[in-house]
Amino acid sequence: MRKPTYNVYVTQESQPDPLGEKTTYWTKVGVAFAHNGKPGLNIVLTPGIAVSGKLVLLEPRDDSDTPQEIQPG
Repeated sequence: MRKPTYNVYVTQESQPDPLGEKTTYWTKVGVAFAHNGKPGLNIVLTPGIAVSGKLVLLEPRDDSDTPQEIQPG
């Protein structure tokens, strides 16, 4: 099987804390692969999960599947 071009995440922001800071939670929900020789991506979501909201595609990192210190976009 080919390596994914991107990991797919859903992001969700928490309510602000007393200092007004928000935390962004990242949940990996699938992967994306480049088309063979054509522009575009195939996105494969994990079976059995419901997905809504903003999807974020990030290149896989060798050290971890979970993004760290990523600012919400």
